[in-house]
Amino acid sequence: MSHRGVFDGNSLENSLNGIRQALVFGIDFFEVDVRKGGDGELYLLHDKSLDRTTQGIGLLEEKSEEELSQILLKESGEPLPKFSQLLQFALNQEIYLMLDVKEPILPEVMEAVRSFGLSDRCLLLTFDRERATEALKISDEFLISVLVNNSDDLNFYQGLFSERKFLAYVSKDAPLDLFQLVRNQSIQIVTDVMGTVEANAQLDKGRSYLVFQEKRHASVIVSDFPILLQERLQK
Repeated sequence: MSHRGVFDGNSLENSLNGIRQALVFGIDFFEVDVRKGGDGELYLLHDKSLDRTTQGIGLLEEKSEEELSQILLKESGEPLPKFSQLLQFALNQEIYLMLDVKEPILPEVMEAVRSFGLSDRCLLLTFDRERATEALKISDEFLISVLVNNSDDLNFYQGLFSERKFLAYVSKDAPLDLFQLVRNQSIQIVTDVMGTVEANAQLDKGRSYLVFQEKRHASVIVSDFPILLQERLQK
């Protein structure tokens, strides 16, 4: 899976152009970040501020839709993408989305997803018990990933999701015993390889990905180099 829509480690993050390019190489699962602008429109942006990845400055939440329509991404020069634009693209191209919602706007985000009929193609990330509980209250059939750091977390979420399936996000640095514990419960695992694993994989042509996966057996792996990851794991 592509981290923030990036497909070859470059800085085209949360970019529709980047996602289009990745799709050419067979990447069809994208993690993206969603935030809300000052007029309530939803956008793809990781940071609160526009400064790092766009040609604008200041906080997204302080900008009107008209102001944001003039903001371009630094790397590609494309307009700051609206979430609705991504959803339309996803609908047309049959891609899948992992949503990292950075603010307390889950109902709005998932209502937008539902309005495009994409609930069954979205996986919502949650990173604490409160957010997971909030997500579970939204009556729709999207998948939910929860952060599992230990057996206590696993027990809590198994109780919380007693009538609904969930995925467990287990840190790449977690003990292998935790990966095994989750697998023993027949729960699918999400993890990532950004950092040391990714750096080593660039040097050894992806062998580090194979070693990593052989020990963890994750169902979903988030990467800044999803093309290389996919090539190595599919061999």
